[in-house]
Amino acid sequence: MNSFLSIEIDRKRVFGLDFLRAFAIFCVVQGHAEQILFDTPLDRFTDMPVPHGVDIFFVITGFLIGKSFINHLKQHDNHISRSKTLNFYVRTALRILPNYLFILMVNYLLVRLHVIEGDLQAFPLWRFATFTQNLFTPFWGFYWESYSLSVQWWFYIFFPLLLTLCSLFAKPKRYIPWLCLLFVAASIAFRLSVADQIHDRFGWDIWIRKTVASRTDNIYMGVLAAWLMSYYPKQWERHAVACFVVGLALFVATRIIPRTPGTFYYDALYLTISAFAIALWLPLLTKWKSYKTRWGGIVSRISVLSYAMFLTNLLLLQVLEHSFPQFMSRYAIAYPVYWALVFAAAYVLYVLVEKPFVRLRNKITLS
Repeated sequence: MNSFLSIEIDRKRVFGLDFLRAFAIFCVVQGHAEQILFDTPLDRFTDMPVPHGVDIFFVITGFLIGKSFINHLKQHDNHISRSKTLNFYVRTALRILPNYLFILMVNYLLVRLHVIEGDLQAFPLWRFATFTQNLFTPFWGFYWESYSLSVQWWFYIFFPLLLTLCSLFAKPKRYIPWLCLLFVAASIAFRLSVADQIHDRFGWDIWIRKTVASRTDNIYMGVLAAWLMSYYPKQWERHAVACFVVGLALFVATRIIPRTPGTFYYDALYLTISAFAIALWLPLLTKWKSYKTRWGGIVSRISVLSYAMFLTNLLLLQVLEHSFPQFMSRYAIAYPVYWALVFAAAYVLYVLVEKPFVRLRNKITLS
């Protein structure tokens, strides 16, 4: 379809990671789309044992950013230049903020116009604009999907600074694993500290799954994978298949073990183990450099659209459920139409908002 409506693909992209991103956004959208299928003959498809797509995005984020900075450290005698940090901040802001702030304002207007439901009093807009809505406490009732962007945003802010500080005292080969383990331990400790707030799945969701302090370990699991790839490349290559099989088995185990709010496993360990399992998939997937079929091109273009799809899919579902309940009850039509609308809305957001700022980002180099 005209190269998927002329979505450009950078030749430097690793197809295995594109495949993982496409799979992640499928998991996210399907997790919301399955609401259309509840109490229908297709209800059984809502129990598919797929990961939380956001968990995959967190691990990929840590892996890619970690690899970029580790390579820079290795090439610049354990020193992060000011230009590297400034360029990273500018490029990240131009990549993340335009879509995020645009959809924030769309959510705000739709709530004000009573097109969707939302609580604008309990959590003011400035908290969403500053990514402080869920640092150590939960939020709910408005712009739900923004929780993951806060987790990533604070990683983007502090990771270069932490590397700069740590590099004053040791080589990255020595301190990065300890830095990752520190954030894993801190995330688990935070979850345990708020365990008394959790009485049901909703409490688990807003206190454990959607707070920044609880989720940084997922991103640093990706950083740890980048460290292994950078400093132990032969082992990374040699054990790729074994790691993938172990990671897949570990993921299956996380789906079999009962996930009951209030238990030590589910409250403290589940999210860390899940991220570790996903990180074990990376050695094999990073070997998958390119594609040779039209379907591979479609997968890569879905990967490019994944950020826009992430920000639009839940908003669309809210609009449909609130304004077109009768249509949504016709699940056989509503389900495919919802998916089509997600792709259409994501494409419009990508073309009108995301792509112009990405092009601007690619022209900026600070020294």
